[in-house]
Amino acid sequence: MSLLCRICGERIKFDDKHISQRTDKRIPLDVDTEEPHDCPARREQQQQQPEQRRYHQYIKGCGQEIYFDANNKSQSGKFIPLDKDTGLPHQCQ
Repeated sequence: MSLLCRICGERIKFDDKHISQRTDKRIPLDVDTEEPHDCPARREQQQQQPEQRRYHQYIKGCGQEIYFDANNKSQSGKFIPLDKDTGLPHQCQ
């Protein structure tokens, strides 16, 4: 039985050896290469759409709006809160 990527329509498959450590879900694989599926249509969609940020109130003090970005992490891998207005690391007043 062959499954199709719902975004690009290419054939994909799943196996129990390729599990996301982050979500614990099986990763879609290309049928021919058995490598993780790199959906060209999804990549194109992401390039066309600006990233939708979710803002949060900083609950450890000042209550200002912050957001998190995958490109801004500490050396230990934790997300660094960024100021909504400046995009710089948040500094409580």
